[in-house]
Amino acid sequence: MRRAAFLPFACFLLFACAPPAPEAGNNQAASPPPQPALAAETSLEGVTNLDVQYYEVSGNSLFEIRRALNRVRPRDPNDGLGVDALSSWYIAWRWPGNADGGCDLARAEIRFSARIRMPRLVETAATPAAVRQRWRAYAAALQRHEAKHIRHAWDNRNLVLTAIRASSCANASRDAQAAIATLARHDIDYDRQTRHGATEGAHFP
Repeated sequence: MRRAAFLPFACFLLFACAPPAPEAGNNQAASPPPQPALAAETSLEGVTNLDVQYYEVSGNSLFEIRRALNRVRPRDPNDGLGVDALSSWYIAWRWPGNADGGCDLARAEIRFSARIRMPRLVETAATPAAVRQRWRAYAAALQRHEAKHIRHAWDNRNLVLTAIRASSCANASRDAQAAIATLARHDIDYDRQTRHGATEGAHFP
């Protein structure tokens, strides 16, 4: 019996978080003190293929830090606005062909991966304690917000697999895309309801 190669397909979703600030990733030179990666409280335990990236900002006042954020933070590829953090998740799928030249959707597989890009403050001896405290509260709230985007997609990723297996060879990719669109609508609604996390404390200052 001929063993057919798996046929790969994929979809990539990206969401910008933290509301745009006035003024409108890059790593800057410096060796910041170690800061923890996403904490356990962000509820990302068990999520595989997660890449957390940081871009650095500096400043000894809230105004200086906000200005640094506005200068080097990433841009939302959807509308071009500067945002403080970006979450993206990626679902790839594949299935083998069969001896008749068709496809075996019962053996379809999916693969999930995700990335979060976050700001990190380069703290120095001159950074006031009150500024550090405010930054850390902000960063924790931003992390929690980003984590909820990834967590929802991860927990519901099998909607894509179910859609594929219930479909036909001709329509499986289309139905997978429709399932992904459902996941994406949740992210859009969540950002709208929270104003990109602002109502959850993800605003600076």
